[in-house]
Amino acid sequence: MDSNHTDAHWRTCYEQLAPKLLLFARQWLPSMADAEDAVQNAFVRFWRHQPQAGAEHYPLLYAAVRTSALDLIRSRDRREKREADDRVDVSRADTPVFDTTIDQREHAEAVQAALDQLPQAQREVVVLKVWGELTFAQIAQALGESINTIASRYRYALEAMRRHIKPHDYERV
Repeated sequence: MDSNHTDAHWRTCYEQLAPKLLLFARQWLPSMADAEDAVQNAFVRFWRHQPQAGAEHYPLLYAAVRTSALDLIRSRDRREKREADDRVDVSRADTPVFDTTIDQREHAEAVQAALDQLPQAQREVVVLKVWGELTFAQIAQALGESINTIASRYRYALEAMRRHIKPHDYERV
């Protein structure tokens, strides 16, 4: 594969995966800007190490985004400890995670609230499965877990979310 073809391949890959990776990064990071930084850093790092990677390697991008997001958190925590001033803590919900129309806002807020109630490990699997559109095998690869563990987390997460979002409250139009 020549350099121009490789660059075009990665540009296309980025355009397709960036929104999904961004949503995944938002599970840890307090702001959209931080999530964008994590996705971009992970993508560039991955591309440098795997320039010939194909679609079968894309689940590894999720692992790279996760690592990048956690690195940003650790870096921010160290900086805040060094500065140790009286700044106000930034809320995780500075901007909504979902793009919505006015009609969908209430439902999106209910889904986000249900998602926020989940343990981190379950939330991670739901985001990768539903919005990342990964298979259980790909999620297991990205997170370094067994497929059975991933499937169980997903099942438990959906059950918990169903309890949180009452079906009669949000009927489809």
